[in-house]
Amino acid sequence: MDKLPITAIVLAGGKSSRMNGNDKGLLLLNGKPLYQHVIDHIKYQTDSIMINCNRNFEQYQKAGYPIFADDFKGYLGPLSGIYSGLLHSPTLWNLFVSCDTPFLPDNLITRLSKHIATNQAVYPFDGKYNHPTILLINKTVTQQLKAYLEQGDRKLMVFLEQINAQSVDFSDKALGFVNINTPEVFNKMNQNKT
Repeated sequence: MDKLPITAIVLAGGKSSRMNGNDKGLLLLNGKPLYQHVIDHIKYQTDSIMINCNRNFEQYQKAGYPIFADDFKGYLGPLSGIYSGLLHSPTLWNLFVSCDTPFLPDNLITRLSKHIATNQAVYPFDGKYNHPTILLINKTVTQQLKAYLEQGDRKLMVFLEQINAQSVDFSDKALGFVNINTPEVFNKMNQNKT
């Protein structure tokens, strides 16, 4: 079977309120921006990469990938970035990854894509938590997602339940889904030199 064409889209468009407003994707972990760690883990698994950001465009452009802002203005959360990514992506299937998950498994797409024959969207479950901002999703849901956002809804898991998205067990790779979204976690990770 031929490899499925997939675009990976790094979600770096949030306000980073839990990180005191510092752009999470640009924080340096072991001397490298968080979003670059994410790209390094997914670039060999996918056909192309794009970055969704709503500020610091020049810094994200340094990575050499296409960037785009949310089509819905006002920092409306990850669903807004996912909607915009589906609009900009050239492929039917798209992997969204949050910019604060620098240790993603090297077989992420392989394992998620095993479940796409019967699902429009799949996301990892680490044995304890769901990780819906790491999401393999089909472009066919774009209009449904637009309608959901236009109603003022923002909850990612509620939307995924509406489209019968499936979680995929990655409990053997739970550490791959650690997300760095507070200064405490960030400082701990930088001390560990992971």
